[in-house]
Amino acid sequence: MFVFVFIHILNSLLFNLVPLVVFNDYGDVKKVWQLDSFSEKIEGIKDLDLSASSVAVFDVSSNFFPFEKEAEEARPIASISKLMATLVLVDLDIDFDEYYKIQASDRRLGGRDYLFLGEEVKNIDLLALSLIASDNSAVIALSSSLGLSETDLVQKMNQKAQELKLYKTHFEDATGLSNNNVSTAKEVAIMTAKAFENETIASLAQRYDYDFETRNGRIKKLNSTNELLLGFRDIKIDGQVVSGKTGYNILAGYCLTLKFLSSNNKEFISVVLNSKSIKDRFRDSEKIIAEIAEIYN
Repeated sequence: MFVFVFIHILNSLLFNLVPLVVFNDYGDVKKVWQLDSFSEKIEGIKDLDLSASSVAVFDVSSNFFPFEKEAEEARPIASISKLMATLVLVDLDIDFDEYYKIQASDRRLGGRDYLFLGEEVKNIDLLALSLIASDNSAVIALSSSLGLSETDLVQKMNQKAQELKLYKTHFEDATGLSNNNVSTAKEVAIMTAKAFENETIASLAQRYDYDFETRNGRIKKLNSTNELLLGFRDIKIDGQVVSGKTGYNILAGYCLTLKFLSSNNKEFISVVLNSKSIKDRFRDSEKIIAEIAEIYN
């Protein structure tokens, strides 16, 4: 029996797929969420007043979803699409210190304009614009700097989704302007966890402000669309938001995917899709994080 338990725990540590284990009165190994006490605590989350149509919380180290609400329903995800676009792009042979000259073909509507025709911008700054300010033109410019058309990039994004077994995730553009860029709350959580495994993406997605200088000498200052990087506003929570990505279009509603840590540094991804307003996506996320932090701390 001892050998079995040792192997089980070792497997958890090595492969990061099995959650924390406990022993019942008979010495058998049980997963934490199989305990009645854990299930009772999780039940409380279901009573939360959330505006979002779809919600998922992913316990990263245990590969487990402690909370779901319509989490397998495919719906538009708007600019959260940029997580997949940047994940694909950073996997390519990219020189972050290389400058790229902005072309007319890079121009995409939507959001604030940070880039102008003829400006020369480093690739790392194009990546920052994509993740922090959710700049649509920056994604296309970064792709163009690598010799990829948007069609090529979208094809690679869909291939990556299949590799990650995100079978309900599909992209038709690289920025999230298309209403046909769809996924589920659960698959967005997995995609987010994968994207934030990349140190460059993770380090930029955790910054609220960022500034850089173009080769032309123009100073650019930008702020994140993710207000929770500044801290929790409406609820006192024993935890911390580390990084995240917002999304919005008319059909997608207000979306937000976040990486957060409980007070014991346990890592989670929370996803809300189609919240009713800009403020609601942050309130929804705060309510969820507060409940999860209380349960796990």
